[in-house]
Amino acid sequence: MAGFFFWEAVKIVLTVAMLFAAPKLIASLSWLALVVGFVVTMKVVWVLLLFRPKRRTSDKV
Repeated sequence: MAGFFFWEAVKIVLTVAMLFAAPKLIASLSWLALVVGFVVTMKVVWVLLLFRPKRRTSDKV
């Protein structure tokens, strides 16, 4: 569980760093698209968890 939280923190730190670097690297920046991409990046794990196949509790007959 600690590894999950560590990598989530790394993802957030890198995303924030890219948000601060973006205006310096891209002149005609669309902030709406940037923020939408940020939100999608943060929430994609939870969307994937919703659509994963269900585990069977027992295959014994």
